[in-house]
Amino acid sequence: MSTAQRVEVKLLRIDLNNFRTVPQKSEISALRTMIAIAPEKFWGLMESLLEDGYLPNENVIVLKEKASGNLIVKEGNRRIGCLKLIHGLLVYPDMPSHIRNAIKAKDSDWLVENLVVPCAVYAAKDEAIVDRIVSLTHGKGQKAGRDGWETIARARHSRDKDGKSEPGLDLFEKFLQHSTNFSPDQAERWSGSYVLTVLDEAIKRAAPRFGVKTARELADTYPKVAHLKILNEL
Repeated sequence: MSTAQRVEVKLLRIDLNNFRTVPQKSEISALRTMIAIAPEKFWGLMESLLEDGYLPNENVIVLKEKASGNLIVKEGNRRIGCLKLIHGLLVYPDMPSHIRNAIKAKDSDWLVENLVVPCAVYAAKDEAIVDRIVSLTHGKGQKAGRDGWETIARARHSRDKDGKSEPGLDLFEKFLQHSTNFSPDQAERWSGSYVLTVLDEAIKRAAPRFGVKTARELADTYPKVAHLKILNEL
């Protein structure tokens, strides 16, 4: 069961293992990737927060880690990311000028009112319950959630939580790690919005051309495969 708490934004930690993207090293890298994947949604949400303040009925779903006691945001990462930028807890140099000006225009009363947010805090032992809440919110598309997961996020959930084989995802994440065919900005954007279903179908058919029998074997063998340069271009 969760406990209802009002928690200071500075005590909440952005989830570095969000299914929307590859694991991140820090909150600022997680924030940059959130923005890169869907900049219009992120800045639109921030504009809404600056205009209306944080709505008291918008609970953040939080998991309290057993060993460290850290409060990890499992649902509401974009909202908390926005608030951390507003309060200067994280710094993003490329913030749009109109957003920056709107932040500067906020007085101390507004900042104090929006420094604490309502949370549903779950203990570490309830991780499975939290995962179910998050997957129901985002994993079944727009009819069941406020912002449906991309196919790549659903595949991460399927692999990491359900233990299912996702060779396309494994291959793509290895590609992001080993290849130099892209810029850092492209890697951030693709990590959460790549059309994985197309890759899944392609490698099923193409695997024998790279010296292996199956898509699973291709993902496991990469990058030590025949015709690596051609595969990376694909």
